[in-house]
Amino acid sequence: MRYNICFFLILVLFSCKEETSKKFKLSNAEVIDVSSKISDLKTEQIISNPMLTISGDYLIVSDYDATFEKGIYLFDKNSFAYLGSTGILGEGPGQITRYGQIAITPNCNEFWMPDFAKIKMFKFDIDSVLMDENYLPTVSKPFENDFFLSRFKFISDSVAYGTGLEVLSPSTFRVSLGRWNINSGEIEKFGDEHPKLISERTNAFFDYSYRHNIMALAHINHDILSIYDVEGKAKYHILGEKEFDNENRKLKFFGQVHIGDEYIIASYLGGKNFKLDENQRPKSVGRSKLLVFDLDGNLLKVIEIGYEVRYFAVDDDNKRVICYFLDREEPLGYFYYE
Repeated sequence: MRYNICFFLILVLFSCKEETSKKFKLSNAEVIDVSSKISDLKTEQIISNPMLTISGDYLIVSDYDATFEKGIYLFDKNSFAYLGSTGILGEGPGQITRYGQIAITPNCNEFWMPDFAKIKMFKFDIDSVLMDENYLPTVSKPFENDFFLSRFKFISDSVAYGTGLEVLSPSTFRVSLGRWNINSGEIEKFGDEHPKLISERTNAFFDYSYRHNIMALAHINHDILSIYDVEGKAKYHILGEKEFDNENRKLKFFGQVHIGDEYIIASYLGGKNFKLDENQRPKSVGRSKLLVFDLDGNLLKVIEIGYEVRYFAVDDDNKRVICYFLDREEPLGYFYYE
């Protein structure tokens, strides 16, 4: 009798564990083609390699390849009117040597920018940016360079969650959930990891939802999108058909991820990340699909964009997606997702 009870408990535990994984097939989802519905977003500013971020009423565009004095531009997200620029490039105090990815805060009145050359974080007050064209941000203490947050959001005045990057060698690294306390300076790993990824070299995009208090790791080298609660406990893992098969790291899967009011939206490739050009030279391939999941991890739709997208931002209030395209004549554009 005792062995029967133990066997039953093992079955229950195994079943509960399996329930945390969900699988999807692209062929089972409705496909929506928006290639003819994209509107141009033209700016007078010359922007070479823009990362797009929505914060409150602002669209913040940071140019990774900026060559002018400043490379962070603020626009009204509703009208796309240009409001001002910031982020003075340079080696001096309050100046940035190399832009990272912008991290927003719950109050939407400020944002943070990492500088991985100076190993510091810069905090920008948006009102001050708009009032003073020579504004310089406040600067954090240097952070450790063996484990640090590469993509992140602040969930309070002092704590940020994100992809914690662990350097394994000068040329290799892996990511997991990380937590940074700006007051103490402590950056640490936290939360669950899928057991099949613990010993893998990994990279992932990150998002956190202030409304739903959940976060996501969208894995680049594996066909898996993981959703966590605010404590870092895995709610479920969404597995594509390739799951953990990487074909010797030749495949790329998820790109950016956004947890919206109603949906989880992630860019997706699901194949080799290069092709041969007319001269038989390898050329990288961007993601041209957005996968739309509900908040329970079920695939609802596949949005075929028709162009390769490097970065995107979702404006939940206006129900539109703003994109930076790699292969479109006008590189910035947007479409409505309803």
